[in-house]
Amino acid sequence: MNPIYKKFRIYLDVINHRTFIAITISILATWICYRFSLIYNLDLTLVSVAVVFPLVFTLGSAFQRRERALEHLGRTKGALAAIKFCFSSSSKIGDAEKEEIYAITHHVKAELIAFLNDTASEKTKLTKSVVQIQEFISQYGKELGGRLTLRVYRLIRDVIMGIENSVSIKEHRTPYSIRAYCVLFIYIFPFFYAPTLIKNIEYQDLLFQGEVNQPINTVLHGRFDVIVYLINVIISFILISLYNVQEQIENPYDQDGLDDIKLENFEIDY
Repeated sequence: MNPIYKKFRIYLDVINHRTFIAITISILATWICYRFSLIYNLDLTLVSVAVVFPLVFTLGSAFQRRERALEHLGRTKGALAAIKFCFSSSSKIGDAEKEEIYAITHHVKAELIAFLNDTASEKTKLTKSVVQIQEFISQYGKELGGRLTLRVYRLIRDVIMGIENSVSIKEHRTPYSIRAYCVLFIYIFPFFYAPTLIKNIEYQDLLFQGEVNQPINTVLHGRFDVIVYLINVIISFILISLYNVQEQIENPYDQDGLDDIKLENFEIDY
């Protein structure tokens, strides 16, 4: 990887096609307002209700999902390691059988990571790998002993719960309707915000110069048009970048963003 790109990736990773759409819309909206002399003072409470609130809500929910995913993966890995240790502590089970259960637990972990990292939703292989643990216990339960067998079954329950919770996080996302309306309002917002910027910047300058008695379309001379364009673009860029961050961590397993879970770390055995 290019060292320059690697250094600035944290800033470039949130830029995608939505970024260019938002910037283009903000420039177009500002041009339309200048072209038709549209000015008014918008109450920015509308921004917090229509954009900021749903954006903060979905962003917070996405980060909470990521933290729960880490917890469930850690619990699953810990339970699989404990199952392996339970069998390794038994003196009645041969080395060949112990190696077999080691391979089975590693296979379960590998199938879980493969499923979470895949765009498909077919988990037949993952289910079969978990069943192999139960079949192994049924075959060697007597050698393991009743008390240790019961403990292993409890650990299997933890494995299954961790897997199902991890799968649920992958399959079920934050409310899609809120995210759809959020990005829609981000695209629409520059049409409302540009006239407010012109009112607060250009029109205040006209008041200072005493030119407000003339028709507004003749006195908007554009002394501050670059500033108005720039501010509208920056606001749109900030809002759509936050939305892109939320979109990237919506699925914490797909390795699409910098904050995604590093699944390869869960392949390491104890």
